[in-house]
Amino acid sequence: MTWLPSLGIASLVGAHLLAAVLGLYSSSPRVAVVQPLTGASLNGRVEIAVRADDGPTGSGVRSVEYQFGSTTGAWTPLCLDRDSMIYKGTKELAAVVEGSHPLYVRATDYSGNLRTVSVTVQVAHHPSESTENAPSADKHLSWKDAGTSDPIASKFHPRK
Repeated sequence: MTWLPSLGIASLVGAHLLAAVLGLYSSSPRVAVVQPLTGASLNGRVEIAVRADDGPTGSGVRSVEYQFGSTTGAWTPLCLDRDSMIYKGTKELAAVVEGSHPLYVRATDYSGNLRTVSVTVQVAHHPSESTENAPSADKHLSWKDAGTSDPIASKFHPRK
């Protein structure tokens, strides 16, 4: 008997279609938020990392998406990093009000099964540090012999 690649592919596709019709793909994908962790304090931009799989008998993960603070409205897709098999994305937090917020993540498989998980994070905007808030220099201290390789000669000495 000769192997016909097109027949093999058709059989494989047919087997998946038959499994879907019979309800063998009825379980939702498994989802785990790798980053950020629950309780994390965030500022600026958050890196989102998610593991999702549909198991050995599932139809496969079709999409992984997230929403920050709500499950209504548009979901933002995460991109699969094929090297690590982790879905990744970023969210800018500048416009997000400080406080506790849920980060919702959902995965959908090719059979339409859906699983949503969430982690709760803290958004805390820190004021940017500027030279206006920097401590003033002490006028009674100076560097003496700065740049020398002698550790004793390169210490602070009071000004006279």
